[in-house]
Amino acid sequence: MNPYFIAGAVIAVALAGAGGYVKGSAAGKAEVQAQWDQEKAKLAEEYAKAQAAAREKEQQLQAQADKLREESYEQIKDINARSDRLIDSLRKRPERPAAPAGAVSSTASSCSGASGAELDRANGEFLARYAADAARLQSALDTCIRQYEAVRNTPR
Repeated sequence: MNPYFIAGAVIAVALAGAGGYVKGSAAGKAEVQAQWDQEKAKLAEEYAKAQAAAREKEQQLQAQADKLREESYEQIKDINARSDRLIDSLRKRPERPAAPAGAVSSTASSCSGASGAELDRANGEFLARYAADAARLQSALDTCIRQYEAVRNTPR
C-alpha cells in the first residue's frame, strides 16, 4: 500500500473527526445554552411571582398596622380628653397647705382616708397626669402586641 494513501486516509479521518467534534460541540453548546435559558426564564418567573406575593402580604400587614394605629390614636385621644376633664375638675380643690417654716411637709398626717377625697390640687393633678401617662403607655403596648400577633399569625 502506498504510504501517501495511508497518510491521506489518516488525515481525512482526523479532519472528519475534528469537524464532527466541532460541529457536535457547537450543537451541544447550543442545546445546553437553550436549557440554561429555559431554566433561567423559569426562575425569573418564579421570582416575580414570589415578589408579587410578598408585596401583597406586605400591603395586607401594613393595612392591618394602619388600622391598629388608628384605633390606638382614638384610644389616646379618649385618654387625653378624660385626663383633661379630670384635671379641670381638680382645679376646684384647695391648694396644698403651706408648711410652717422649718417643718417637713407631711400629707400623711392630714389625710385620714385612702379615697383621695382629701387630696389637694397639686397632688390630684400629678396623679391624674401620671394615670393618663400609664394609660397611654398601656395603649401603645397593646397596639404593639396586636401588631406582633397579626404578623405572627399571618400564613407564610
